[in-house]
Amino acid sequence: MGQRLIHNRPLVFGVLATVILTILASFLPEHRSELITRMLIMALFATSINMQVGRAGMMPLGQAQFFGLGAYAFGLLCVKGGVSLPFAFILALLISIVAIGIIGYLCLRGDSLTFALLHLAFNILLVTVAAKWISLTEGDQGFTGVPRPNLLPGNFGFYLFVLLVVLISFILIWTIINSPFGKAMQGLRENEERLCFLGIDSKRFQLVIFILSSLFAGVAGILWAMMQRSVFITYMSLILSAEGLMMCLIGGMLSFFGPSIGAAIVVIVSTVASTYLHQWQGLLGLIIIVSVLGFRGGILGGKKHTMGL
Repeated sequence: MGQRLIHNRPLVFGVLATVILTILASFLPEHRSELITRMLIMALFATSINMQVGRAGMMPLGQAQFFGLGAYAFGLLCVKGGVSLPFAFILALLISIVAIGIIGYLCLRGDSLTFALLHLAFNILLVTVAAKWISLTEGDQGFTGVPRPNLLPGNFGFYLFVLLVVLISFILIWTIINSPFGKAMQGLRENEERLCFLGIDSKRFQLVIFILSSLFAGVAGILWAMMQRSVFITYMSLILSAEGLMMCLIGGMLSFFGPSIGAAIVVIVSTVASTYLHQWQGLLGLIIIVSVLGFRGGILGGKKHTMGL
């Protein structure tokens, strides 16, 4: 009975959080519900990073490239291609999968250090392409007019849409990391050499993990483009890649909801504190230092079993 409770605790926590967020957003003014929407999207982005960092021991230094790739693919299909929103969403994910597969295959050609450096290099390359291909991406100016689903009027309707997409994504991620495939992910993190001795192709496993996690980052990018109704080059910046890793570090990389906690903190600091502090990045740096020194493994801890929060 106790083991079952431990196993279902994240599920219960997720259901309660969903109910609370839905009720809370219905009473908050629109600009506050938009803040929660930002937190949800960044929580998905951070969790996608943690599929590689915390679960498989990989270090993606440029994950924002796939966040931005999803946003650009969706935005261009809708604004310049005239594709309807549902089909644009699906096509953007398909385009992202192809690009992710190619980049992942090339990044995984070497050791872990080579992977991290190539990941960073591809991020820089895609940022440069987006900045210089002005006829398509509008360069540094970006473009506006990205549509939102018209399920309900106002920000609350879009908030419910984001909540639904993020909830489905979290359920899929939870299912993946708690499947036999997820156990192999743990093996990659703990002892890749022993996993190879068992006859498992570690590179193939890493490529699948890379594609899955980066695809969820692309979903987060599409939602972000919808929220902002625009696409800018900052959506795939190195700063965003670093912030994603910060979210995992602050919340706890070995905890399922750790990156979500970290994302909430980073979004609140960057949104609220920037209103009152000119150098708000210093406050974010202080939070990271306190999290590392005061909370070993992040706020939710690093010694919890993978079934834990």
